[in-house]
Amino acid sequence: MSHERMKKMSLKEKIQAKKEKRAEKKAEKKAEKKSEKKPSDAITQKNIEESREEILAKGKKFKYPFQYAKHRLMFNTILIGFVAIAAFVFVGWYQVYKAQSTSEVVYRFTKVFGIPVAEIDNIKVRFSDYLMLYRSSITSVERQQGAFDNSEESKLQKEYYKRQALDAAEDYSYAMAKLAEVNESVTDEEIDEVIESHKVIDGEKRSNEAFEGIIHDNFGLSIKDYRRLIMLTLAKKKASVKYDEEAKKLVEEIKAALAADSNIENVAKKYTENELVSYEVVEDVEATNLDSGRAAMAASLEKMGDISDYFVSRNGDGYYIVKLMARKENKVSYASIWVRFKWLDDEMAKLRKDGHVKEKIDLNINKEGESGEEVPEETEEESI
Repeated sequence: MSHERMKKMSLKEKIQAKKEKRAEKKAEKKAEKKSEKKPSDAITQKNIEESREEILAKGKKFKYPFQYAKHRLMFNTILIGFVAIAAFVFVGWYQVYKAQSTSEVVYRFTKVFGIPVAEIDNIKVRFSDYLMLYRSSITSVERQQGAFDNSEESKLQKEYYKRQALDAAEDYSYAMAKLAEVNESVTDEEIDEVIESHKVIDGEKRSNEAFEGIIHDNFGLSIKDYRRLIMLTLAKKKASVKYDEEAKKLVEEIKAALAADSNIENVAKKYTENELVSYEVVEDVEATNLDSGRAAMAASLEKMGDISDYFVSRNGDGYYIVKLMARKENKVSYASIWVRFKWLDDEMAKLRKDGHVKEKIDLNINKEGESGEEVPEETEEESI
């Protein structure tokens, strides 16, 4: 546009011309910026990888703190678990071995973990067996005499029963081990047979539910625990029959003497000088009387004066020979000779003397007690 023409242009036209010029420059700049952009705006594999790496790089600042927290949480959980287990074991150990608690909780604890109360060489004596025997004795005594109090006399009585229970548990464990040496054991059928005979009380057979109630009331035991008690008794009985040669020889001598002289009292006088032999006359008892099977054996004899062969007592303490003296309705009178087993007593006495019995708890009384009087043993048959 010539200078002369510019002069001739009106003010309005000048303003319009400037606007158009600015618009042209703006458009040129826009075009330049567009040309500078990368031609890779389209989605490609390369773009995806670059975008992924960029996102992961930004996420690291969140990832690593979380991993650290997760590992810390796992470590703390494991540490707390170990501390809890250690505390549980320590409390259990203290209650069992130091406080010597005889509670139901401790009894169940010893059953689950199978911890020992003593060892006879390599034979472990179960703590649960000791507590089962002790608790059953205490329950039976308290049922008859009333609950123990905190008097010195009650404490002394409890110590007697603890000593008795521990000695019995050791005897049973040793008997089971000796039985296992000759590949023998107590079968479920043998336990069932004993339990079925125990269900007959006062001439009446009790139901399973009623019998379980009787067992719980008299011994404080479940039927499973009672089966264990029967198994221990039978193991001792079978081991004594297997190993007690002295008792076997003696009872066979008495049997031969009775074959020559049926006067059982005369024969008994000859043999009762031996500490293993006892003689007793029992009158007017039912055949179901709990007397180690003597009344039942007498009732099975055909006529008065008949003498039985020797047989093992139901509670496993020796051999019996029975003579039927009288029969009246469902009651019998009999005379019996008892030959006591001694093998296990002798074995255990020697093991204790030689230091082979290692007890893990300290009792405040010996088996004989301070007065030297032996605590009488009570079988499950006699106390039912």
